Amino acid sequence: MTHSNRNQRSDAVTMAWRFTEQVPHGKDLDMQVISLNGTQVCMRLAPQPWMFTDDNTKELCTSVLYSLADSASGLAVFAEAKDLSPIATLDLRMDYLRVATGNCALLAIATCRHLTDEVAFIHCDILSEDSGELLATANATFMRNTQGQRFQSGHRAEGGA
Repeated sequence: MTHSNRNQRSDAVTMAWRFTEQVPHGKDLDMQVISLNGTQVCMRLAPQPWMFTDDNTKELCTSVLYSLADSASGLAVFAEAKDLSPIATLDLRMDYLRVATGNCALLAIATCRHLTDEVAFIHCDILSEDSGELLATANATFMRNTQGQRFQSGHRAEGGA
């Protein structure tokens, strides 16, 4: 691996770590970045009983899938742009193909399809980790360089985030 490739991989890993550490919702759902390769991101979510639609089923609330798709898609924007400038979800449309159950973890594979200075277009597939079965697909549009807070690009300060 060349020095340049090592730096790019290191930057991508650092970016993924900062994203997962600084987005409280992702931490609450215990989402994990599995891989970040170029414009493609893979995130994992292990279902918890409190994510089920009711106590008698193991069917996951659809909002959990939306959260996973939105997080993976947002990280795909950062991966393609190679920048942690603020973004905002403009649109996220999801087609459900099968019921997501709490029997196994979910994987979200998000790919940046097109990036402009102002907008990013993302496609995301949500799969069952065990079977690889496609559960849902999503298409998202993100506004780039919004007026929100930038993610921290330096080391965390002692005693806090």
